[in-house]
Amino acid sequence: MKKVFIYFFAFLFICFILPALLTKSEISASSETSNEQENKEESEEVSETYAYNQYGTIKLLHTDTNEVEEVALDTYLCHVVSAEMPVDFEKEALKAQAIVARTYTIYKINNKKHDNADICDDSNCCQAWISKEDRLARWNEDKEAKWSKIEECVKETQGKIITYNHEPINAFFHSNSGGKTELPVDVWGGRQQYAISSGC
Repeated sequence: MKKVFIYFFAFLFICFILPALLTKSEISASSETSNEQENKEESEEVSETYAYNQYGTIKLLHTDTNEVEEVALDTYLCHVVSAEMPVDFEKEALKAQAIVARTYTIYKINNKKHDNADICDDSNCCQAWISKEDRLARWNEDKEAKWSKIEECVKETQGKIITYNHEPINAFFHSNSGGKTELPVDVWGGRQQYAISSGC
């Protein structure tokens, strides 16, 4: 009787359990290979369409003096982020702001509005900018630590931008939506497929 049970369990193992185990490991290996290939293709696609090192410096127009300053892109972004968002916000919010500001800047470089510059320091025209000296003067305490926090957020997002069809989007932003973001077509005309209001 004992032998019958042993043969029965051996039969179950060989016919059902062993094939299931082998199939599962094959699927897992196949899935890992497929994921690696997809990730490789995706990274190759991004690197072919977006080379961050080509945006090393930008030409910044100071509207109050009408002078154009050549400045490193990430240095410029520290001034933008510190002008656009309170430094006391969480780091992830500041990093998101850095990505949006970088995207907007690169979009402006590729779609110039000014003849002699890539972007200006007027928030009504391009995006806000403040000098480090003016920013530090407005903070009451821990000034250098606060500036370092801004620099970290820009550095930790270095090279990251938002794209649509492999192109930088026109990443306009605002501080308050009044509860719902308006459709761009209703504000400026034209239509962006990536900027659709979903309401809230």
